[in-house]
Amino acid sequence: MANFVLVHGAWHGGWCYRETAAALRAAGHTVFTPTHTGVGERFHQSAENVTLETHIRDVCGCIEWEELSDVILVGHSYGGMVITGVADRMSDRIRSLVYLDAFVPGHGDSLIGLLSKALVPEVAAQFIGAFRGTALLDNGGLMQPIPAEMFNIAQANRERVDRLCRPQALATFEVPLLLTGAGDKIANRLYILADGWDPSPFRYFAANCEKAAGWRVVKMPCSHDVMVDMPKELAAELVKLTA
Repeated sequence: MANFVLVHGAWHGGWCYRETAAALRAAGHTVFTPTHTGVGERFHQSAENVTLETHIRDVCGCIEWEELSDVILVGHSYGGMVITGVADRMSDRIRSLVYLDAFVPGHGDSLIGLLSKALVPEVAAQFIGAFRGTALLDNGGLMQPIPAEMFNIAQANRERVDRLCRPQALATFEVPLLLTGAGDKIANRLYILADGWDPSPFRYFAANCEKAAGWRVVKMPCSHDVMVDMPKELAAELVKLTA
């Protein structure tokens, strides 16, 4: 049986993997869904000085203190930034990396910088303006969640996602990721593209992964929040990595 660590994206929390985690556990696997500092049930820790580094340490701490090895590490959206940093520091504990409609950064990349690479200029400017604009409110430094509707999340799930998402520090999107390259030795990599919404920056990353050695790319007919709209189907895809 496998050890799964499921890392959520911006504004979410471990709650978003509830149904996927249940399906994986029912199949006999061990599953952890850590929540980043400042969102979800840890929203009381929210502050403008929370950064990407904080969230990398959150997930490293989960793996370290749960004494996990042979981990299948999954990152959704912004979580791709986080799991790349974790893999760079704990590559000896990670069996596979899964980017779930996620950013795939290199050394020195920030999420906002990657938006400029992945989208045409006018669309990138709209996204970046949304990130920085809401963080200026009351000089709070926290970006409000993008509404579920913009990600084409299923109508039945939109109210829940909008209700449970919380503002996140702009610094988490602005800070560059610093890598040593140690994570490059993890050869087993999967990219899951959510093929049911646009304009999606993640088509850019999926296309790059299709050309790269060691990657497998699959598409799911879904909104950006695959784990919310197709939780059991996602679990079934992840289980294939345990064979």
